[in-house]
Amino acid sequence: MLPMLSLRLALGDLLAADANTLAPPTDANVIALISAPFTLNENLVVGDLTLATFDVSTPKAIATGDQQVGLDPATGEQKITILAPAGGFRWEVTTTDDLPQTIYGYALLTDGLAALLAAQTLPTPITLSAVTQFIDLGAVEITFVTQPMS
Repeated sequence: MLPMLSLRLALGDLLAADANTLAPPTDANVIALISAPFTLNENLVVGDLTLATFDVSTPKAIATGDQQVGLDPATGEQKITILAPAGGFRWEVTTTDDLPQTIYGYALLTDGLAALLAAQTLPTPITLSAVTQFIDLGAVEITFVTQPMS
């Protein structure tokens, strides 16, 4: 059975405001960089991923509370934009400790890295090998395709 548009849109709206998943009022979720190849699938768990370990690779806490949700006018897909912290989702190398390191993607994890909520591979892995090199993820979005289930 294919859910109708109103039901599909309710899914994103509910998740964007859900205090138990994407919108905790305290103990913010985090975005972490992944430093080993991984295959993107919905059965991944935290233990399947290798988090980056270079000097400033500490996962970044997202803004707490309701996340942004809306429709992409070009595709009709609903997207939840994960609210970035001050300074955005940007990591800049300050020492050569643990370099070189290749970043293959990133993940949205609960506070304390206890659960994996979402993950994304980078279009091309990025190798960090020197001071001042950086990774900036820009907007981090979760996309609900137009026909997510049947």
